Amino acid sequence: MSNLTVSKRSLGADVAGYQSENVSYAGIKFALIKLTQGTGYINPKAKAQIKSSLAHSLLTGGYFYATHSGSVSRARAEAKYAVEKAKAYGIPLGSYLADDWEQGNGNDVNGSVSSNTDAVIAAMQVIKEAGYKPLIYSGAYNLRNRLSISRIVKSFGTCLWVASYKVMGRQDSADFNYFPSMDGVAIWQFTDNYRGLNVDGNISLIDLKISSGSSQSKSTKTAVESLSQHPVVKWNVGAVAVVSNTKGAYVYTSSKLDKRESDKLKPLGSMWQVFGLENGAVKVGKNQYFDGRAVYVKANPIAYNDSKHAVAKIVLPHTHALDAPKADAGKVYGLALNSKVEVQGRVGRFLKIKELHKGKQVYVTGNRAYIVL
Repeated sequence: MSNLTVSKRSLGADVAGYQSENVSYAGIKFALIKLTQGTGYINPKAKAQIKSSLAHSLLTGGYFYATHSGSVSRARAEAKYAVEKAKAYGIPLGSYLADDWEQGNGNDVNGSVSSNTDAVIAAMQVIKEAGYKPLIYSGAYNLRNRLSISRIVKSFGTCLWVASYKVMGRQDSADFNYFPSMDGVAIWQFTDNYRGLNVDGNISLIDLKISSGSSQSKSTKTAVESLSQHPVVKWNVGAVAVVSNTKGAYVYTSSKLDKRESDKLKPLGSMWQVFGLENGAVKVGKNQYFDGRAVYVKANPIAYNDSKHAVAKIVLPHTHALDAPKADAGKVYGLALNSKVEVQGRVGRFLKIKELHKGKQVYVTGNRAYIVL
């Protein structure tokens, strides 16, 4: 399928399990499909809706309904679950995935603004690291009062998908006299009953640019390659294999590479933990192997040798340098999200970082600062 660019002020729809599998609403140029809710529910129509959206040449993205409230750990788990389904069901790498964060159905927006924002940023970071473009969806009131949109926009740019309706009921077009003005809006959901079709109606505030199907636009391909050149891994992941074959790579069931796990190619830039090398094949799971010629392998020096040097990227907000390598250590200063620090070794799961505090070695918890390879 051809590459897609959807210009600003284009109309779109978002659909869930109670909409038709046929995503072909009059006038729309893009569609966002519900994938999951929490870590246990999958929209049973998602796969068919994504297939239909792509078949109608729509720019196709997705979203998950959050139940993580203000929990960073749950947010990361829910985003990871949604990303897995997005890849499995055919949402193109480089497309848009949203954290649908609203009150109800297991999600509570009434916690502190700080914890709410931490959780949303954590989910969006998972989405970004997987090669998709993160969005945060909620109503205008929640975005203004329950989250720090300045922090979110600072981290991810124009990424807000805001719901605000002029009236309840049918609307055929967006009346910009009622636009909920705020910084960072990418998409405005202006009605829950577009043209009387009982589907949410949206309008893009920016150009939406991705590729559709198996082809990738130059900008998306560059982004994927850039991501794959700098994978980030936990301190205890020994090595990763990144698919470098432009057409993708097959997974085989043995190191002899004589039988494919399936006929579906794993995409360029996808990253896999390495568990060993056998006969020139790269083992990435139980009875799962890549042809070594289709991937490149990067080793994590910190996992193999606790005195090695490396560079780490801060992946969670509100991370601090610690005065000792222990869970109850004192916080000595903050480390900015996405900043990079030089690592001079490791003590268990704590990374020794170059900076000193009053002449004393400082540390960062390994799960908050991933090693950049």
